[in-house]
Amino acid sequence: MPTIARALLSETIDYAGLFPPAELPMDEAFRRFLAHRTGDDGWLLARFVCPAARLGELRPLVEAAGEAGGPIRLAVLGAGGDDPPALAEAMERDLDAIASFGRGLVAAAPVEVFEVKLPGQGSFGETVDFVCDRLEDLGARPPEVFFEAPLLGDWRRPVERAARALAAVHRVAPHRRVGLKIRCGGLEAAAVPSVEAVAGAIVAARNEDVRLKATQGLHHPFRHHDPELGATVHGFLNLLAAAVLAAEHRLDRATVTAIVSEEDPAAFAITETALRWRELEADVEAVVHRRLHAVTGFGSCSFTEPRDDLAALGWLYM
Repeated sequence: MPTIARALLSETIDYAGLFPPAELPMDEAFRRFLAHRTGDDGWLLARFVCPAARLGELRPLVEAAGEAGGPIRLAVLGAGGDDPPALAEAMERDLDAIASFGRGLVAAAPVEVFEVKLPGQGSFGETVDFVCDRLEDLGARPPEVFFEAPLLGDWRRPVERAARALAAVHRVAPHRRVGLKIRCGGLEAAAVPSVEAVAGAIVAARNEDVRLKATQGLHHPFRHHDPELGATVHGFLNLLAAAVLAAEHRLDRATVTAIVSEEDPAAFAITETALRWRELEADVEAVVHRRLHAVTGFGSCSFTEPRDDLAALGWLYM
């Protein structure tokens, strides 16, 4: 049985160095990914995040890397569309790019995850079925698909609709691995969703037994004020703890919101036996189970910032 730190943090970061604010060139982002995953703390890392439209740039780098370090696991981002016809057009381009990339590289660089925004129009259920159908046309084992719902503006209805649609699809077709994706930040203060929205997404995913994945703005463990952005930003440990504890204890929305909004690092603890937030805790078996079924992790354009913060807390090598 792993330690609490390993159970909670293993393979929790999908490396998104191609994306702002890092926005590295493809060769540099891929070089850093390879270096990070072979380091002593490489167990924190899961996949390399790449837009479908840029897989052609990635292919020669994967070929040059060879078999060193094992398969290069990928999370591929679809272009998406504002309405079903636009999404359908974008999916054809994405599928062509994935199929072309996969020729001869399926084992060396498997596409484990596909991520796409839900369109603002149309039926969420039909959209999920359509995307899953098209990915299954690629053959082999289709990737797990995370559908992004908006957390800004009038977020409650679309987030809850998305979670219900994902749960309904999974009930009818259990072989389809689908989950909810949320965006927790951006390049300006207005892009940071409220604690109520993040907590609402966690509760909606928990209520429908849907896996959750997050992205953007989660470089540091705890919620804190970012002076450069001029906003209070979310912490990845807040998110992970809230999702794990919400699922384990069936917490109400108010308590989940309190965990998401917690700014006191001393309120959290990772010990040899438990993950704790104040008086609530989860043991190793619970954390392992909830990481598998409740929260998969988060995308980050930085690996060093979350790693260095975790090292400073003394949690990396527990």
